[in-house]
Amino acid sequence: MMNNNEEELKLKLSTLDCNTSTKYYQVTQTLNDTQKHKIKTYFKYYTPENFDNLENVAGKTTGWMCKSDDVSKVEELLGITETREKYTSKYNNNQRKTSDEIPNLLEKVALSFSK
Repeated sequence: MMNNNEEELKLKLSTLDCNTSTKYYQVTQTLNDTQKHKIKTYFKYYTPENFDNLENVAGKTTGWMCKSDDVSKVEELLGITETREKYTSKYNNNQRKTSDEIPNLLEKVALSFSK
């Protein structure tokens, strides 16, 4: 059970390495030993030395993270129901809906040129 200050357990984007186009994710809560044991093969402790050219790295460069390729497996092992895939799907659907609802403003603009 969560208290008001805790986030729901999920994976959040923590780091983006533009050198390799890799996204790294962290969990939003402290895990118990059983949960840690389930996912330990997918997580690695990263430090700035693990990244080439830090100028092209956005976000945190220190901490326990998993790569984007492992996100769905980690979510499954932890029983996370609000997955990254669901979030991305909802976001994309909302983007499409919004863009479809916005009228083409150029159709409403009448251009007139005077000499």
